[in-house]
Amino acid sequence: MNRMKLGIFWDHVIEMLENNHLPHDFHMRAKWVNASQFYMLLVEPLDIANYYRDGKSHYMQNGRERRYIIFDRWWKERRGTEKVNNNRSTLASLTQDTCFWARVEEAKECLDKVRSERDRGKLDFLWRNINAFERYAAELVESKQVSKDVLAQNSSYVLWVEELN
Repeated sequence: MNRMKLGIFWDHVIEMLENNHLPHDFHMRAKWVNASQFYMLLVEPLDIANYYRDGKSHYMQNGRERRYIIFDRWWKERRGTEKVNNNRSTLASLTQDTCFWARVEEAKECLDKVRSERDRGKLDFLWRNINAFERYAAELVESKQVSKDVLAQNSSYVLWVEELN
């Protein structure tokens, strides 16, 4: 199955849930919450890559599919009822923040804008965004919530860190 067919499948599942054709607690059932999370971990980074490949920007505000927002909510609601153990001894096989690469692209855009911006207020705003992402990414790396691809030589993230320093 390709990612487009899977997207259609999940959109149909969400539509069925919203039209009350599925049990009211469907979105809380471990089987479906975990399946949707696994789908997101595998597919959303590909959707992000396609989005930016087409020359678009601001995936988080303009390009993110509604299903991913819904799946995030399901995951957070489910995780709210469980104890969370994020202790890892090795890097994750898939980056746990499915939007990590979109955040990298937005941080790259901020860094590019810093070079040409003259307005003090806008510069402060850009630097706050850059610093916030830098802290966030460092936390993910330290807690091993990223895959080895994030830290690979010449990855977008590694190149961004080098450019920042």
